[in-house]
Amino acid sequence: MKKSFCAISSQFALYLIALAFSSACSSAPEPKTVPSPQRAVGQGDTTARSAGDSSRAGGGPAQPRPYNRVITRDARTRRGMFAVHRVNDKLYFEIPRKELNKDMLLVGRFTRAAASNPRLPGGGFGSYGGDQFAERTLRWDRSGNRIILRSPSFAIVADSTSPVYRAVQASNYPPVIAVFNVEAYGPDSAAVIDVTRLYTTNITEFSAIRGNLDQNRSFIENALAFPDNVEVEATQTGTPTPTPGVGGGAGGQAGGATPAQSVLAHWSLVRLPENPMMPRRFDERVGYFSINQVDFGTSEQRSADRSYITRYRLEKKDPNAALSEPVKPLIYYVDPATPEQWKPWVRKAILDWQPAFEAAGFKNAIIAMDPPANDPDWSPEDVRHTVIRWLPSTIENAQGPHVSDPRTGEILNGSVRMFHNVLNLQRDWYFTQASPLDPRARS
Repeated sequence: MKKSFCAISSQFALYLIALAFSSACSSAPEPKTVPSPQRAVGQGDTTARSAGDSSRAGGGPAQPRPYNRVITRDARTRRGMFAVHRVNDKLYFEIPRKELNKDMLLVGRFTRAAASNPRLPGGGFGSYGGDQFAERTLRWDRSGNRIILRSPSFAIVADSTSPVYRAVQASNYPPVIAVFNVEAYGPDSAAVIDVTRLYTTNITEFSAIRGNLDQNRSFIENALAFPDNVEVEATQTGTPTPTPGVGGGAGGQAGGATPAQSVLAHWSLVRLPENPMMPRRFDERVGYFSINQVDFGTSEQRSADRSYITRYRLEKKDPNAALSEPVKPLIYYVDPATPEQWKPWVRKAILDWQPAFEAAGFKNAIIAMDPPANDPDWSPEDVRHTVIRWLPSTIENAQGPHVSDPRTGEILNGSVRMFHNVLNLQRDWYFTQASPLDPRARS
């Protein structure tokens, strides 16, 4: 019975992994014309105006200082997409000019969630380590001696050659998330800014706690830079906003104020592909997750609602071969926290997808791996890594969320959340569905 149950476990895990991706082959017809997402107005390297700086009290920005007065010899530096410098309790980004006005994606996840009651709906205040709390598109712009962090939207679009494009731009001004004084310029004119407050104060778009953060109990833990992304970890402590209808009559916790919570939060800032993937139209007859846009640049008498499926970007190394390895295979990491008796079956469930990809023309398209044991920079919260997470929850279920490029639907991360009690659900399903034919299911 154990072997049979394990085999069914593999099939169930196979189903769960299917939640993480819909399709990776590209045989379906592409749309003839798809408007490229366009940047909103107000971007670029412009002359500073005399408006106040939200990062400091007073008038215009302070003048930049010599580089070695800001990034001292005590700085702990990592270089990649940006250079990141930790100087005492401050975190500096050194942003090259070539990275300005580029579309980037911010993804925030818990490395360690707040203490919670696993029997509460959703698992308590902080949910679980690995859960996502933030996702948005960001863009860094320079205006004089300021760096402006904006959050563009791609919900409404138009072809940049059409007259209506001007109206779309005028109605899609990206909100400003934060403004930073340029503290210094690097040797290659890269702007150095102090970004500590992004991760330690009440900036809603970055905060891992939905409430009031205490800056004195919030601090940077780590910062890493890679060629296409920057990773930051910080401890945040604050008082979460009470949930209406829970606890006391005013919506707070019965018997006193809501207690403080601490989390170890992780933010991935990854550059979106400079060559966006060709979107594929959504068809309601086929089950896919999708992104939605309103296109005002059509030749019709009205705007058009566009839906594009979210999918992996699998491309053959040899486009002429009937069966070819992909340029970039799908790598699924097995969470080390997975109980030992289930790890082989999770790996098997991943590899059971290989025949399906082979039928689509891809060899070794999906790979099961353990996290590298000797790489201190590897993190399961890094958005580049897709992980099948095992969560300490009494919930009898699993989920397959994913992160995608908001411009095209390209899946960038397809992690799976497996709750600890999911096998209890599977046992019940097997009894209900197989017991008439399998006597072992009735024992």
